[in-house]
Amino acid sequence: MIRPEAAIVGIGQTRYGKALPGTAWDLAMEAVLAACADAGVDVTEVDGMCRFTAPFEPVSEAMLVRGLGIPELSFFAQAPHGGEALGAVVMQAAAAVSAGLASVVVVYRALSQSTGGRFGRADGRGPASTQGASAQGPHGAAEGDIVVPEQDNLSFAWPYGLMSPGQLFALWARRYAAVHGLTDEDLTRALGTIAITQRAYAHRNPNAMMRDRPLDWDIYRGARMISEPLRLFDLCLENDGACAFVVTTADRARALRDDPVWILSATQTLSPYREPMGIYTGGELLELFPPAAAARLFEQAGVRHADIGVAEFYDATSYMPLRSLESYGFVPDGQAWRYVTEQGTGPDSPLPVNTHGGHLSEAYLHGMNGILEAVRQLRGTAASQVPGAEVALVGAPAGSATILAR
Repeated sequence: MIRPEAAIVGIGQTRYGKALPGTAWDLAMEAVLAACADAGVDVTEVDGMCRFTAPFEPVSEAMLVRGLGIPELSFFAQAPHGGEALGAVVMQAAAAVSAGLASVVVVYRALSQSTGGRFGRADGRGPASTQGASAQGPHGAAEGDIVVPEQDNLSFAWPYGLMSPGQLFALWARRYAAVHGLTDEDLTRALGTIAITQRAYAHRNPNAMMRDRPLDWDIYRGARMISEPLRLFDLCLENDGACAFVVTTADRARALRDDPVWILSATQTLSPYREPMGIYTGGELLELFPPAAAARLFEQAGVRHADIGVAEFYDATSYMPLRSLESYGFVPDGQAWRYVTEQGTGPDSPLPVNTHGGHLSEAYLHGMNGILEAVRQLRGTAASQVPGAEVALVGAPAGSATILAR
């Protein structure tokens, strides 16, 4: 159990926007400095780093060491595969400080989609094949190109229209409806309820990109279909921005602040069918959400489902939190659609979900902004504060997750 060994003591972020000034490197440094300031540590004390190596992450640890004047790293690690990295980076940071490999570890994620390419861009040209192309500007791939290494072959998916993660999740949602006997209206009500609820959370969040953008049923239903059954507001935002958090040892955490957020457990999983850019080839569509990972998560944390006061679920599409309610064991399999429409996920529901607005309405940072929101909830400083929240779950649908506690 990681519980007595590691804690999150600082969080930091940039503002989020469709096109922010500066490079991803600039954004990463801003977020790391903010996290260190929040933790009360000087950036020169950082001796460990963990980063997402998901698509469009051009900022290496070496760039931050150089840019921030960090003398030396005694530990550094990376986690690829998009949302599946969510639990991995928490696990790596906690393990590093627990094992004495580092004393202050920064975890970060930076995105500059306005210069490096947008995840939702998909057309008949196929992915660019530029090896190691930069997401910094015109000297790499053209704006909007999807950049993957040459060895990452999508030839078995691209000809059939699986050109972006949203198209795949549309298949998952349609398969879910078919297996569990949902009508089109049942599915629309469930997905729309999630999108509208998260927009309401965003209206109270000053950091959310959609804080001033209304969303009701007329607007939701009237939006164009992107990949049936997913409408415009069922898909995440495309934005620039960066997030970071600081992990340290238990003793140092207690010395730094009165409200450290303890890492109770973290899991990471990887499906045998996982391919680059969120495209999966083969396999049963409903079995890419392994319940074994959720069981490990709760067992290692030593908590029950009833102990979870708030959940921040990865939501590249509205279908993902729907399925996560089931895959993490909060709702019986095939019943989340009914639970969402009858119980909801708002502030008065049994389990508030994505209280910052999530990827649908705050910003898209591969789950990192969900970790920051969980920390705010456990500190008692969230814009949509859940009263009495003591334990939070942050999870991706494939089982990479963490449980945090105050």
